[in-house]
Amino acid sequence: MNTNEKIQGFRVTACRENEELGGRLWEMIHEKTGAQLVWIDNGESNKLFSIAFKTIPEDSTGVFHILEHSVLCGSREFPVREPFVELLKSSMNTFLNAMTFPDKTMYPVSSRNEQDFMNLTKVYLDAVFCPAIYENPCIFQQEGWHYEMNEGDEKPLFKGVVFNEMKGALSSPDSLAGYVLMSRLFPDNCYRFESGGDPKHIPDLTYEQFIANHREYYHPSNARIFLDGAIPLEDTLSLIDGYLSRYEKNEKAHDIPLQHPVSACEAVEYYEIGAQEEENGKAMMVLGHQVGSWEEREKLMALEVLSTYLTGSNDAPLKRAILSSGLAQDVSFYLEDGIAQPFTALQIRNTDYQHRDELKAIIRQTAEKLIREGLDREELEAIINQQEFQSLQGREPKGLIRCIRSLNSWLYGGDPMLYLTSSPVF
Repeated sequence: MNTNEKIQGFRVTACRENEELGGRLWEMIHEKTGAQLVWIDNGESNKLFSIAFKTIPEDSTGVFHILEHSVLCGSREFPVREPFVELLKSSMNTFLNAMTFPDKTMYPVSSRNEQDFMNLTKVYLDAVFCPAIYENPCIFQQEGWHYEMNEGDEKPLFKGVVFNEMKGALSSPDSLAGYVLMSRLFPDNCYRFESGGDPKHIPDLTYEQFIANHREYYHPSNARIFLDGAIPLEDTLSLIDGYLSRYEKNEKAHDIPLQHPVSACEAVEYYEIGAQEEENGKAMMVLGHQVGSWEEREKLMALEVLSTYLTGSNDAPLKRAILSSGLAQDVSFYLEDGIAQPFTALQIRNTDYQHRDELKAIIRQTAEKLIREGLDREELEAIINQQEFQSLQGREPKGLIRCIRSLNSWLYGGDPMLYLTSSPVF
Protein backbone atom coordinates (compact mmCIF):
# COMPACT_ATOMS: atom_id res chain seq x y z
CA MET A 1 0.00 0.00 0.00
CA ASN A 2 1.39 3.40 -0.99
CA THR A 3 0.53 7.09 -0.58
CA ASN A 4 -2.30 8.22 -2.90
CA GLU A 5 -3.38 4.62 -3.44
CA LYS A 6 -7.17 4.13 -3.35
CA ILE A 7 -8.68 1.29 -1.41
CA GLN A 8 -12.39 0.63 -0.76
CA GLY A 9 -13.48 4.27 -1.02
CA PHE A 10 -10.46 5.59 0.92
CA ARG A 11 -7.32 7.33 -0.33
CA VAL A 12 -4.03 6.91 1.52
CA THR A 13 -2.70 10.36 2.43
CA ALA A 14 0.35 9.56 4.58
CA CYS A 15 2.40 6.73 6.05
CA ARG A 16 5.03 6.92 8.80
CA GLU A 17 7.08 4.16 10.36
CA ASN A 18 7.73 4.48 14.08
CA GLU A 19 9.71 2.19 16.34
CA GLU A 20 7.84 3.27 19.48
CA LEU A 21 4.50 2.35 17.86
CA GLY A 22 5.91 -0.96 16.70
CA GLY A 23 4.91 -0.43 13.08
CA ARG A 24 3.41 2.10 10.71
CA LEU A 25 0.81 4.81 11.10
CA TRP A 26 -1.36 5.09 7.99
CA GLU A 27 -3.60 8.09 7.40
CA MET A 28 -6.53 7.88 4.98
CA ILE A 29 -9.49 9.96 3.93
CA HIS A 30 -12.85 8.77 2.66
CA GLU A 31 -13.13 10.43 -0.72
CA LYS A 32 -16.90 10.86 -0.84
CA THR A 33 -17.52 12.20 2.68
CA GLY A 34 -14.14 13.42 3.98
CA ALA A 35 -14.20 11.03 6.96
CA GLN A 36 -10.70 10.72 8.41
CA LEU A 37 -9.13 7.37 9.28
CA VAL A 38 -5.93 6.31 11.04
CA TRP A 39 -4.60 2.74 11.16
CA ILE A 40 -1.76 1.67 13.47
CA ASP A 41 -0.35 -1.26 11.49
CA ASN A 42 1.62 -2.94 14.28
CA GLY A 43 0.65 -6.62 13.89
CA GLU A 44 -0.94 -6.83 17.35
CA SER A 45 -3.46 -9.65 17.70
CA ASN A 46 -5.86 -7.45 19.71
CA LYS A 47 -7.68 -5.63 16.91
CA LEU A 48 -9.46 -2.34 17.67
CA PHE A 49 -12.08 -0.33 15.79
CA SER A 50 -13.27 3.04 17.06
CA ILE A 51 -15.40 5.76 15.58
CA ALA A 52 -15.47 9.12 17.32
CA PHE A 53 -17.47 12.27 16.59
CA LYS A 54 -16.64 15.81 17.64
CA THR A 55 -19.70 16.63 19.76
CA ILE A 56 -19.93 20.22 20.99
CA PRO A 57 -22.55 20.76 23.73
CA GLU A 58 -24.55 23.98 23.64
CA ASP A 59 -26.15 23.42 27.05
CA SER A 60 -26.06 21.03 30.02
CA THR A 61 -28.95 18.79 28.89
CA GLY A 62 -26.48 15.95 28.31
CA VAL A 63 -27.77 15.33 24.78
CA PHE A 64 -24.56 13.61 23.63
CA HIS A 65 -24.43 11.40 26.73
CA ILE A 66 -28.05 10.40 26.08
CA LEU A 67 -27.22 9.75 22.42
CA GLU A 68 -24.25 7.62 23.44
CA HIS A 69 -26.62 5.38 25.42
CA SER A 70 -29.49 5.50 22.95
CA VAL A 71 -27.79 4.49 19.71
CA LEU A 72 -26.77 1.24 21.40
CA CYS A 73 -30.44 0.36 22.03
CA GLY A 74 -31.14 -1.20 18.65
CA SER A 75 -30.54 -0.31 15.01
CA ARG A 76 -31.75 -1.08 11.49
CA GLU A 77 -29.93 -4.40 11.10
CA PHE A 78 -29.90 -5.25 14.80
CA PRO A 79 -33.42 -4.40 16.02
CA VAL A 80 -33.07 -6.21 19.36
CA ARG A 81 -33.80 -4.12 22.42
CA GLU A 82 -30.27 -4.10 23.83
CA PRO A 83 -27.64 -5.30 21.32
CA PHE A 84 -24.94 -3.95 23.64
CA VAL A 85 -26.03 -6.34 26.42
CA GLU A 86 -26.29 -9.24 23.97
CA LEU A 87 -22.75 -8.57 22.75
CA LEU A 88 -21.45 -8.57 26.33
CA LYS A 89 -22.93 -12.04 26.77
CA SER A 90 -21.92 -13.61 23.46
CA SER A 91 -18.89 -11.79 22.03
CA MET A 92 -15.23 -12.63 22.63
CA ASN A 93 -14.48 -8.92 22.90
CA THR A 94 -11.52 -7.56 24.84
CA PHE A 95 -13.20 -4.13 25.05
CA LEU A 96 -16.75 -3.03 24.42
CA ASN A 97 -18.09 0.34 25.51
CA ALA A 98 -18.83 3.94 24.54
CA MET A 99 -17.65 7.18 26.15
CA THR A 100 -18.79 10.80 26.30
CA PHE A 101 -16.11 13.47 26.79
CA PRO A 102 -16.49 17.27 27.05
CA ASP A 103 -16.10 17.66 23.26
CA LYS A 104 -16.29 14.17 21.68
CA THR A 105 -18.12 10.87 21.81
CA MET A 106 -16.28 7.58 21.17
CA TYR A 107 -17.45 4.10 20.25
CA PRO A 108 -14.52 1.64 20.57
CA VAL A 109 -14.57 -2.19 20.33
CA SER A 110 -11.74 -4.71 20.23
CA SER A 111 -11.27 -8.46 19.91
CA ARG A 112 -8.48 -10.94 19.19
CA ASN A 113 -10.79 -13.02 17.02
CA GLU A 114 -11.03 -11.72 13.45
CA GLN A 115 -14.65 -12.70 12.78
CA ASP A 116 -15.73 -11.36 16.18
CA PHE A 117 -13.90 -8.10 15.41
CA MET A 118 -15.78 -7.76 12.11
CA ASN A 119 -19.11 -8.51 13.80
CA LEU A 120 -18.48 -5.92 16.52
CA THR A 121 -17.46 -3.31 13.96
CA LYS A 122 -20.63 -3.90 11.94
CA VAL A 123 -22.87 -3.64 15.03
CA TYR A 124 -21.25 -0.35 16.07
CA LEU A 125 -21.38 1.16 12.56
CA ASP A 126 -25.05 0.25 12.30
CA ALA A 127 -25.68 1.67 15.78
CA VAL A 128 -24.16 5.11 15.12
CA PHE A 129 -25.44 5.58 11.56
CA CYS A 130 -28.77 3.67 11.60
CA PRO A 131 -30.07 3.80 15.19
CA ALA A 132 -33.65 2.91 16.09
CA ILE A 133 -34.11 6.29 17.82
CA TYR A 134 -35.85 7.69 14.71
CA GLU A 135 -38.62 5.10 14.79
CA ASN A 136 -38.82 4.56 18.55
CA PRO A 137 -39.04 7.74 20.71
CA CYS A 138 -39.34 5.53 23.78
CA ILE A 139 -35.56 4.97 23.62
CA PHE A 140 -35.04 8.69 24.27
CA GLN A 141 -37.50 8.59 27.17
CA GLN A 142 -35.88 5.48 28.64
CA GLU A 143 -32.26 6.61 28.34
CA GLY A 144 -32.79 10.36 28.76
CA TRP A 145 -35.74 11.33 30.91
CA HIS A 146 -39.45 10.75 31.50
CA TYR A 147 -42.08 11.29 34.17
CA GLU A 148 -43.11 8.59 36.63
CA MET A 149 -45.82 8.64 39.28
CA ASN A 150 -46.10 5.99 41.95
CA GLU A 151 -49.17 5.41 44.06
CA GLY A 152 -49.37 8.09 46.73
CA ASP A 153 -47.04 10.50 44.95
CA GLU A 154 -48.28 14.09 44.90
CA LYS A 155 -45.93 15.13 42.09
CA PRO A 156 -44.46 13.24 39.14
CA LEU A 157 -40.83 12.16 39.44
CA PHE A 158 -38.13 12.52 36.81
CA LYS A 159 -36.56 9.21 35.80
CA GLY A 160 -34.22 7.99 33.06
CA VAL A 161 -30.95 6.08 32.78
CA VAL A 162 -28.75 9.12 32.14
CA PHE A 163 -30.81 11.32 34.48
CA ASN A 164 -30.26 8.86 37.35
CA GLU A 165 -26.62 8.29 36.44
CA MET A 166 -25.85 12.01 36.53
CA LYS A 167 -27.75 12.51 39.79
CA GLY A 168 -25.31 10.03 41.26
CA ALA A 169 -22.27 11.50 39.51
CA LEU A 170 -22.95 15.09 40.57
CA SER A 171 -23.66 14.05 44.14
CA SER A 172 -19.89 13.47 44.34
CA PRO A 173 -18.13 16.61 45.65
CA ASP A 174 -15.20 15.96 43.27
CA SER A 175 -17.46 15.80 40.18
CA LEU A 176 -19.42 18.85 41.28
CA ALA A 177 -16.22 20.81 41.92
CA GLY A 178 -14.94 19.93 38.45
CA TYR A 179 -18.19 21.04 36.82
CA VAL A 180 -18.23 24.38 38.65
CA LEU A 181 -14.52 24.97 37.98
CA MET A 182 -14.90 24.44 34.23
CA SER A 183 -17.93 26.73 34.12
CA ARG A 184 -15.72 29.48 35.61
CA LEU A 185 -12.62 28.82 33.51
CA PHE A 186 -14.56 28.61 30.22
CA PRO A 187 -17.53 31.00 30.44
CA ASP A 188 -17.65 31.55 26.65
CA ASN A 189 -17.22 28.11 25.03
CA CYS A 190 -18.54 24.55 25.22
CA TYR A 191 -16.43 23.53 28.23
CA ARG A 192 -18.66 25.54 30.57
CA PHE A 193 -21.40 22.92 30.11
CA GLU A 194 -21.71 19.50 31.74
CA SER A 195 -21.50 17.23 28.68
CA GLY A 196 -22.79 14.30 30.75
CA GLY A 197 -25.89 16.29 31.65
CA ASP A 198 -26.94 18.29 34.70
CA PRO A 199 -30.11 16.77 36.23
CA LYS A 200 -31.45 20.33 36.60
CA HIS A 201 -31.29 20.75 32.81
CA ILE A 202 -31.71 17.24 31.38
CA PRO A 203 -35.55 17.59 31.37
CA ASP A 204 -35.18 20.68 29.15
CA LEU A 205 -34.13 18.42 26.26
CA THR A 206 -36.87 17.58 23.77
CA TYR A 207 -37.02 14.56 21.48
CA GLU A 208 -36.83 16.89 18.46
CA GLN A 209 -33.60 18.47 19.73
CA PHE A 210 -32.21 15.02 20.49
CA ILE A 211 -32.84 13.85 16.91
CA ALA A 212 -31.51 17.10 15.42
CA ASN A 213 -28.21 16.68 17.29
CA HIS A 214 -27.80 13.15 15.98
CA ARG A 215 -28.43 14.32 12.41
CA GLU A 216 -25.91 17.14 12.71
CA TYR A 217 -23.05 15.51 14.57
CA TYR A 218 -23.24 11.79 13.70
CA HIS A 219 -22.13 12.41 10.13
CA PRO A 220 -19.09 10.84 8.41
CA SER A 221 -17.61 14.29 7.64
CA ASN A 222 -17.44 14.81 11.42
CA ALA A 223 -16.00 11.36 12.18
CA ARG A 224 -12.53 10.17 13.21
CA ILE A 225 -12.10 6.41 12.61
CA PHE A 226 -9.23 4.63 14.34
CA LEU A 227 -8.00 1.09 13.60
CA ASP A 228 -5.28 -0.71 15.53
CA GLY A 229 -3.65 -4.11 15.15
CA ALA A 230 -3.63 -6.92 12.59
CA ILE A 231 -7.03 -6.14 11.09
CA PRO A 232 -8.24 -7.51 7.74
CA LEU A 233 -7.84 -4.13 6.05
CA GLU A 234 -9.71 -4.69 2.77
CA ASP A 235 -12.74 -6.23 4.48
CA THR A 236 -12.78 -3.63 7.26
CA LEU A 237 -12.57 -0.65 4.89
CA SER A 238 -15.23 -2.20 2.64
CA LEU A 239 -17.56 -2.55 5.63
CA ILE A 240 -16.93 1.05 6.73
CA ASP A 241 -17.35 2.40 3.20
CA GLY A 242 -20.72 0.65 2.93
CA TYR A 243 -22.04 2.94 5.68
CA LEU A 244 -20.16 6.15 4.86
CA SER A 245 -21.05 6.14 1.16
CA ARG A 246 -24.74 6.64 1.95
CA TYR A 247 -23.89 10.25 2.86
CA GLU A 248 -22.75 13.34 1.00
CA LYS A 249 -19.88 15.48 2.25
CA ASN A 250 -20.74 18.12 4.87
CA GLU A 251 -18.37 21.10 5.13
CA LYS A 252 -19.40 22.20 8.66
CA ALA A 253 -16.28 22.14 10.83
CA HIS A 254 -17.73 22.29 14.38
CA ASP A 255 -14.84 24.45 15.57
CA ILE A 256 -14.37 25.19 19.27
CA PRO A 257 -13.72 28.91 19.88
CA LEU A 258 -10.81 29.44 22.24
CA GLN A 259 -11.55 30.92 25.63
CA HIS A 260 -9.65 34.10 26.50
CA PRO A 261 -8.09 33.90 29.96
CA VAL A 262 -10.55 34.96 32.65
CA SER A 263 -10.02 37.24 35.63
CA ALA A 264 -9.76 35.72 39.07
CA CYS A 265 -13.17 34.94 40.51
CA GLU A 266 -14.71 32.83 43.25
CA ALA A 267 -17.73 30.52 43.21
CA VAL A 268 -19.30 28.70 46.15
CA GLU A 269 -21.33 25.54 45.58
CA TYR A 270 -23.05 23.46 48.24
CA TYR A 271 -23.32 19.68 48.38
CA GLU A 272 -25.25 17.35 50.67
CA ILE A 273 -23.78 15.47 53.62
CA GLY A 274 -25.36 12.91 55.93
CA ALA A 275 -27.96 14.11 58.41
CA GLN A 276 -25.76 13.09 61.35
CA GLU A 277 -22.52 14.49 59.95
CA GLU A 278 -20.85 17.64 61.23
CA GLU A 279 -20.23 20.42 58.70
CA ASN A 280 -16.81 21.25 60.12
CA GLY A 281 -13.95 20.03 57.94
CA LYS A 282 -16.19 19.09 55.03
CA ALA A 283 -15.30 21.95 52.66
CA MET A 284 -13.23 21.54 49.50
CA MET A 285 -11.19 24.28 47.89
CA VAL A 286 -10.23 24.09 44.21
CA LEU A 287 -7.94 26.54 42.42
CA GLY A 288 -7.93 26.25 38.62
CA HIS A 289 -5.88 27.87 35.88
CA GLN A 290 -5.81 27.67 32.08
CA VAL A 291 -2.35 26.53 31.01
CA GLY A 292 -2.30 26.71 27.24
CA SER A 293 -3.24 24.72 24.16
CA TRP A 294 -3.39 21.07 23.08
CA GLU A 295 -0.46 21.85 20.75
CA GLU A 296 1.98 22.37 23.67
CA ARG A 297 2.79 18.70 24.31
CA GLU A 298 6.14 19.27 25.99
CA LYS A 299 4.74 21.98 28.27
CA LEU A 300 1.86 19.73 29.32
CA MET A 301 4.22 16.86 30.14
CA ALA A 302 6.36 19.26 32.17
CA LEU A 303 3.25 20.30 34.10
CA GLU A 304 2.53 16.64 34.91
CA VAL A 305 6.05 16.32 36.28
CA LEU A 306 5.62 19.51 38.28
CA SER A 307 2.26 18.40 39.72
CA THR A 308 3.86 15.18 41.01
CA TYR A 309 6.79 17.15 42.41
CA LEU A 310 4.49 19.53 44.31
CA THR A 311 1.85 17.16 45.70
CA GLY A 312 2.73 13.58 44.70
CA SER A 313 3.48 12.43 48.26
CA ASN A 314 3.11 13.68 51.82
CA ASP A 315 6.74 14.84 51.63
CA ALA A 316 6.17 16.85 48.44
CA PRO A 317 6.77 20.53 49.25
CA LEU A 318 3.33 22.01 48.62
CA LYS A 319 1.40 19.11 50.11
CA ARG A 320 3.66 19.05 53.18
CA ALA A 321 3.22 22.80 53.72
CA ILE A 322 -0.57 22.60 53.59
CA LEU A 323 -0.93 19.42 55.68
CA SER A 324 1.51 20.63 58.35
CA SER A 325 -0.59 23.79 58.78
CA GLY A 326 -3.47 21.63 60.07
CA LEU A 327 -5.93 23.54 57.85
CA ALA A 328 -6.71 20.61 55.53
CA GLN A 329 -6.34 16.84 55.40
CA ASP A 330 -5.57 16.14 51.72
CA VAL A 331 -4.09 17.92 48.70
CA SER A 332 -3.77 16.96 45.03
CA PHE A 333 -2.73 18.80 41.91
CA TYR A 334 -3.69 17.53 38.46
CA LEU A 335 -3.60 18.44 34.81
CA GLU A 336 -6.85 18.10 32.84
CA ASP A 337 -5.88 17.52 29.21
CA GLY A 338 -7.63 15.82 26.30
CA ILE A 339 -9.47 19.07 25.54
CA ALA A 340 -8.57 22.00 23.28
CA GLN A 341 -7.45 24.12 26.25
CA PRO A 342 -5.97 22.08 29.11
CA PHE A 343 -6.06 23.40 32.66
CA THR A 344 -4.61 22.60 36.06
CA ALA A 345 -6.50 22.24 39.32
CA LEU A 346 -5.17 22.28 42.87
CA GLN A 347 -7.68 20.46 45.07
CA ILE A 348 -7.63 20.85 48.86
CA ARG A 349 -10.01 18.56 50.80
CA ASN A 350 -11.41 18.44 54.30
CA THR A 351 -10.97 22.06 55.20
CA ASP A 352 -13.29 24.95 56.18
CA TYR A 353 -14.40 27.91 54.12
CA GLN A 354 -12.94 30.43 56.56
CA HIS A 355 -9.43 29.00 55.98
CA ARG A 356 -9.34 29.92 52.28
CA ASP A 357 -7.22 33.07 52.68
CA GLU A 358 -4.71 31.33 54.95
CA LEU A 359 -4.43 28.46 52.47
CA LYS A 360 -3.88 30.86 49.57
CA ALA A 361 -1.11 32.53 51.57
CA ILE A 362 0.59 29.17 52.24
CA ILE A 363 0.41 28.28 48.53
CA ARG A 364 1.94 31.59 47.50
CA GLN A 365 4.68 31.45 50.19
CA THR A 366 5.60 27.89 49.17
CA ALA A 367 5.72 28.81 45.49
CA GLU A 368 7.84 31.89 46.15
CA LYS A 369 10.28 29.82 48.23
CA LEU A 370 10.60 27.21 45.47
CA ILE A 371 11.19 29.92 42.88
CA ARG A 372 13.77 31.59 45.11
CA GLU A 373 15.65 28.45 46.22
CA GLY A 374 15.07 26.23 43.19
CA LEU A 375 13.71 22.72 42.83
CA ASP A 376 15.46 19.48 43.78
CA ARG A 377 16.93 18.34 40.45
CA GLU A 378 17.44 14.74 41.60
CA GLU A 379 13.81 14.48 42.63
CA LEU A 380 12.70 15.99 39.31
CA GLU A 381 14.86 13.54 37.39
CA ALA A 382 13.41 10.61 39.33
CA ILE A 383 9.86 11.74 38.51
CA ILE A 384 10.74 12.23 34.83
CA ASN A 385 12.32 8.75 34.66
CA GLN A 386 9.25 7.21 36.28
CA GLN A 387 6.91 8.98 33.87
CA GLU A 388 9.03 8.00 30.88
CA PHE A 389 8.94 4.34 31.95
CA GLN A 390 5.17 4.42 32.44
CA SER A 391 4.65 6.17 29.11
CA LEU A 392 6.79 3.72 27.12
CA GLN A 393 5.37 0.67 28.90
CA GLY A 394 1.79 1.78 28.22
CA ARG A 395 -1.47 0.64 29.77
CA GLU A 396 -3.94 -1.98 28.60
CA PRO A 397 -5.86 -2.11 26.38
CA LYS A 398 -3.03 -0.41 24.51
CA GLY A 399 -4.98 0.06 21.28
CA LEU A 400 -7.71 1.97 23.11
CA ILE A 401 -5.19 4.16 24.93
CA ARG A 402 -3.51 4.97 21.60
CA CYS A 403 -6.91 5.85 20.13
CA ILE A 404 -7.75 8.26 22.96
CA ARG A 405 -4.30 9.86 22.82
CA SER A 406 -4.48 10.38 19.07
CA LEU A 407 -7.66 12.40 19.52
CA ASN A 408 -5.86 14.79 21.90
CA SER A 409 -4.54 16.49 18.76
CA TRP A 410 -6.34 14.90 15.81
CA LEU A 411 -9.78 16.14 16.93
CA TYR A 412 -8.56 19.76 16.67
CA GLY A 413 -6.97 19.46 13.24
CA GLY A 414 -3.55 18.42 14.52
CA ASP A 415 -1.21 15.52 13.79
CA PRO A 416 -2.67 12.24 15.17
CA MET A 417 0.91 11.14 15.93
CA LEU A 418 1.57 14.04 18.34
CA TYR A 419 0.40 12.24 21.51
CA LEU A 420 1.20 8.68 20.37
CA THR A 421 4.94 8.89 20.93
CA SER A 422 6.79 10.32 23.90
CA SER A 423 10.49 9.48 23.41
CA PRO A 424 11.28 12.73 21.53
CA VAL A 425 9.72 14.80 24.31
CA PHE A 426 11.59 13.02 27.11
